[in-house]
Amino acid sequence: MSDEERFLGRMRASIERWPLPRTAPPRFAVAFSGGLDSTVLLAAALRLELGAVRALHVNHGLAEAADAWETHCREAAAALGAEYASVRVAVERRGVGTEAAARHARYVALAELMQPGEVLLTAHHADDQLETLLLRMMRGSGVRGLRGVLPFGKFPPGFLGRPLLFATRAEIRAAAGRFGLSWLEDPANQELRYDRNFLRHEVLPLLIERWPAAPKLAARLAAQMRDAETILEEVARNDAAAIEDLRRIPAAALAALTPARQRNLLRHALRELGIPVPGADAIERLRNAAVGQRPDAQTRLGWPGGEARVHRDHLYLLPTPAAGSGPGYRAAVSAARPWTGPEGVVRFDAAQADEGLPASWVNEGLTLAFRQGGERFRPLGAQHTVSLKHWLQERGIVPWMRDRIPLLFRGERLVAIGDLAVAEDVREAPPGEPRMRVIWTDHPPLQ
Repeated sequence: MSDEERFLGRMRASIERWPLPRTAPPRFAVAFSGGLDSTVLLAAALRLELGAVRALHVNHGLAEAADAWETHCREAAAALGAEYASVRVAVERRGVGTEAAARHARYVALAELMQPGEVLLTAHHADDQLETLLLRMMRGSGVRGLRGVLPFGKFPPGFLGRPLLFATRAEIRAAAGRFGLSWLEDPANQELRYDRNFLRHEVLPLLIERWPAAPKLAARLAAQMRDAETILEEVARNDAAAIEDLRRIPAAALAALTPARQRNLLRHALRELGIPVPGADAIERLRNAAVGQRPDAQTRLGWPGGEARVHRDHLYLLPTPAAGSGPGYRAAVSAARPWTGPEGVVRFDAAQADEGLPASWVNEGLTLAFRQGGERFRPLGAQHTVSLKHWLQERGIVPWMRDRIPLLFRGERLVAIGDLAVAEDVREAPPGEPRMRVIWTDHPPLQ
């Protein structure tokens, strides 16, 4: 078997291990920058006769030669016989580095170029895997981070695969020579101010000279970490099975676990809720706050993108809330005019007889506002008026949500507290009048 056949055979074997749907022949697209790695990937994919293979190019516009590179990619794809599509993007840094911002913009653009069910191929290889693991080690990543570059996964509207993780950079360069390819060299890849370039040019050559098998060993480590992460996820799912709402975890449920499983469950819960997972130190503070192991444990913890609260023996996990509408806020709402704001969505629907607000009130329009202090309210069926503050306390509404509950007024009279209660005032409407109930959604737990 020739070196070319061996290279292509290993790439085909990588693709055949992916759990692709068997309902239709897979379609592939290559993320094509015109550099060495993606040029070899595109050429190899076409040689394997995988079916229709498209080349997708993203022009970041960051370099003076960006348009010339796009022209090269279009011509190279045509020479190889691949369909070609490209898009130009604006890279918005927003507090992150250029590399991270460009990577985010690139993947968003590639997803928009993809067709439903298509498999996007990227040219990550064994040396990339080694660089990734070293970078993540330096940043303090745990098991999940040390899975490295994943071979395959979902990537709406299709999938994302890396079929060259078996090959080193040297093997890919040798394949390019055998294929007779030409490619672009991005000068930015030589800039040592970028961490990955520093590793690539200053660290890896020495590392691989001393330990030639380092890229292969990194691939093995990443595979073992993927297995370890799978086991940790299975344990976390079992531990979470009895928890009704991961946004509101009973402290007793956490306390019943060992500290390692507590940390594992907390990370799992945050990922399930779509909340960024903080570092190890913050997770430990969160664990101590929840199980009450320390007298100085905090009852409110925040980190970029998330926060946690401890209240009445429960741990609440929340995304960082948007700034509230504020006590002076007012908005007109009606059956035809629902409301959306940082505190959620308020709308109306038909209700059973004698329940909810009179339809005439809702159709005429109500005023939506938030607690300022001093509000009083007579709940439906109650004998006396009570302060809103005490009513919320008696019902166990968590303190941080009390100022974020939409209040509905008819004139100056408070007639509904979110979808929690309506006022005795609703009895003023004729008994046969249709009623409408308040529906308040898209908000954190209240109790």
